[in-house]
Amino acid sequence: MIATAYSTNFDTLLPALEAWVTEAEREAAQAYRQEPRQQQFLAGRGLLRWLVCTTWHCAAGAVSITRQENGAPLLSVGGQTWQCSISHTRGAVLVAASPEYVVGVDVERIKPRKRLAELVANYQDGFFADLSAEHWQRFFERWTLAEAVTKAEQGLLLQTLKRPVANYQTDATHEHHDDFMLCCYTPKFTDSVSFQRFPS
Repeated sequence: MIATAYSTNFDTLLPALEAWVTEAEREAAQAYRQEPRQQQFLAGRGLLRWLVCTTWHCAAGAVSITRQENGAPLLSVGGQTWQCSISHTRGAVLVAASPEYVVGVDVERIKPRKRLAELVANYQDGFFADLSAEHWQRFFERWTLAEAVTKAEQGLLLQTLKRPVANYQTDATHEHHDDFMLCCYTPKFTDSVSFQRFPS
């Protein structure tokens, strides 16, 4: 099983997650100078813990979220390592967890990008094959997929972008909410993935 949760409203999300964030995570958030980045860190940790506890009915104390050497989150539930992914951007967060399946997620606000046309041109043989720079929604579908694949593989984004996108599209689920594009990439997972909004 793979579970996901997201929010595009930090004004309601952060107060609702107060009980799901540890004191150590609050202290770790202070390492970021800017408040929006602190909020994103706390939202990701709190939402991931809430998701695991409510989906698999376990105690909050059994869930540990630390950081790997490469910066990726490491999720431990009852002493067992689980798969997880966290993505955030200004005002939005998306998380996923699974006891067994590799997963990567990404959330991006759909908006003009300075280098959008250049990116599309540079990776026409890879992730942006058959894509026009005028199609913003399709660009963000491909971009979030590239980010999600990179997180799942714990690789490098610029390497992912060079590969044929067709190798990955069937293992991805996209949804467009508000002004945001959400993507969940899960190789070898045959069921459908649904995005759960928090608070629901």
